[in-house]
Amino acid sequence: MAEMVPVTITGVVRGTEDRPGRRERFFVELTASGDDARRLRIGVGDAEASALGFSLQGIEFPRPMTYQFMAALVAAAGSAVRSVRITGARDGIFYAEVMLRGGAIVDARPSDALNLAAITGAPVAVESSLLDLPSPTPGPAGAVGS
Repeated sequence: MAEMVPVTITGVVRGTEDRPGRRERFFVELTASGDDARRLRIGVGDAEASALGFSLQGIEFPRPMTYQFMAALVAAAGSAVRSVRITGARDGIFYAEVMLRGGAIVDARPSDALNLAAITGAPVAVESSLLDLPSPTPGPAGAVGS
């Protein structure tokens, strides 16, 4: 298995490249822990970026939103999110896994896995070589929810 580096979800940033065909306007920024200054930005959809921004800011709603509902389903099934791993990237698409108590591993989009980690407080790790990828530059709006 590849080396996994613990990271912190440091925020959601708006991208600056508004060219035709571009899919993501927002990026989740992950920063390596400790003395490792590397970071990774993963493009996410608008809804996923908003949900993560709300979680990072501690905003609560009167009814469960999608990721609170997911976490409640996992708990009701007698499990818990043990950790989230960003495991690879192919053709510009990132891949993630959610590790559950008891050993189950669930394939996930990084945007969903990171939102679930933010809700549950589960640790996040990134495959080391992904932290060396060039990151998109945030726009003038800066970070959301950091």
